[in-house]
Amino acid sequence: MNVGLKVGKSSLTRSAVDEKGRIIVPKRLRLGLGLIEGSQVSVQLEKERLIISKVVNPDDFIRDMEGFVKSDSQLPLADPLSLKRIWMKP
Repeated sequence: MNVGLKVGKSSLTRSAVDEKGRIIVPKRLRLGLGLIEGSQVSVQLEKERLIISKVVNPDDFIRDMEGFVKSDSQLPLADPLSLKRIWMKP
């Protein structure tokens, strides 16, 4: 059973851990992140919070960012491959 409360853009939902240690992520949260079966997520422990984030593929990120900085922009242009190398650093 999931009990949820939506506050602004934040969602608070209760779920349970099963006998195998799995946690059910409610459908509306999965859909909100675009998570489908096989999606990669990162799991991080921060104090007493478990943070689950969708993993962004560097190639997809670079493709999605193309066109955001125009050639006449005041911002310096960056080579997408150098961004990918920075992204891939451990």
